[in-house]
Amino acid sequence: MLIETDAVVISTLKYGESSLIARCYCKELGLKSFMLKGILSSKKGPLKKSLFQPLSIINLITQVKNQNREGLHFIKEARIRFPLIEIPSDIKKNAVALFLSEVMTRVISEEGAPNSLLYNFIQKNVIQLEEKGFSPLFHLKFMMDLSQHLGFSPNQSDLKKDFFDLESGCFCSSSPSKFLIGGDLVVAFKQLLGANFEALDELTIPNSLRTKVLSVLIDYFNLHLQGFGKIKSVDILHEIFR
Repeated sequence: MLIETDAVVISTLKYGESSLIARCYCKELGLKSFMLKGILSSKKGPLKKSLFQPLSIINLITQVKNQNREGLHFIKEARIRFPLIEIPSDIKKNAVALFLSEVMTRVISEEGAPNSLLYNFIQKNVIQLEEKGFSPLFHLKFMMDLSQHLGFSPNQSDLKKDFFDLESGCFCSSSPSKFLIGGDLVVAFKQLLGANFEALDELTIPNSLRTKVLSVLIDYFNLHLQGFGKIKSVDILHEIFR
């Protein structure tokens, strides 16, 4: 049957000389991979390459015989659902978009049942990145909040304690864990945890400390997600924000 759904483009991979495979998180279908045959060579086809830039928000129609079926699907029609102008053209926003794309590629790796809360979170934050003034804390807050949707958000019951154990996900007074953070680093970690996206400009976290927080968040994801690995686009962020 034909299904129409909004979707966020997570990533694309070149296939052959003229095709792409687009991985999209769909509101009605969850994660799906779509074969875009000849999209790189055809100028008159119904699908344009510009529709499938990282974090593009689109509306698509696809034929699905079984919603739980894995593998490649085909898109019958697609159109822009929410136009992105700032993200492709602003070097800082574009760097953050590539980082978020890589992170989501790692954490949303298996096709399964749709999760409307996760979809709404992703779409809302893409729009936030597009419409609001740029914040160098955006990607850090995104990862912090994404951990909640993935089931390992930091436990805030002992928020006043001086250390955070990345391994247990809890704040504490002491711990034998080798994954313990404290001092200015845990203060910045708490600030991000308690802030919302609209108030990021009110936080004053210097670049050197932001770099450490990002490293901590990547370690945190690696401890709680098997195969998360190294994020290659981190080097681009460091180069742009230094």
